[in-house]
Amino acid sequence: MTVVLARLDQRLVHGIVVNQWAAEVQPKRYMVIDDAVSQDEDVKASMRLSKPAGTGMSIINTEKALTNFKAGKYDAQRVFVIAKEPSTMLKLLDAGIEIPRVDIGIIFAEDGRTQISKFVSVNQQEVADFKELEKRGVPVNIRYVPADSPEPFDKAIAGKDIK
Repeated sequence: MTVVLARLDQRLVHGIVVNQWAAEVQPKRYMVIDDAVSQDEDVKASMRLSKPAGTGMSIINTEKALTNFKAGKYDAQRVFVIAKEPSTMLKLLDAGIEIPRVDIGIIFAEDGRTQISKFVSVNQQEVADFKELEKRGVPVNIRYVPADSPEPFDKAIAGKDIK
């Protein structure tokens, strides 16, 4: 199994992910891990329409992702993991799945989150989860598109009063 990149983006699969990131990451499989979206056939169908030719796409819940990884289903593939919550990445790590880095694309400024960059807002739990990822040796950067310079998460939150 080769996770080549894990991305946090509340929009999950969209044009920037399948166009700009595809060239950068060259995935063989896009893996969307989201418990709610995995149950919504209409949303899944629309996401699959954007899948680049020659790639696979899984839109599955966390439990199914862990089961598939542990079973070696993706061992020979370059997997681009996309989720909405940093806690999903922690669950992957807890299951022994290696993540080389986490890039944060968009986290909406809703539900009382504090804005830390143009496209990223976080709450205290998300900050704790991102810090835990870093503590476990996974670099976390804010990076909207591949051409952007990675902005380290810890610098983005420095001096901010996260609610």
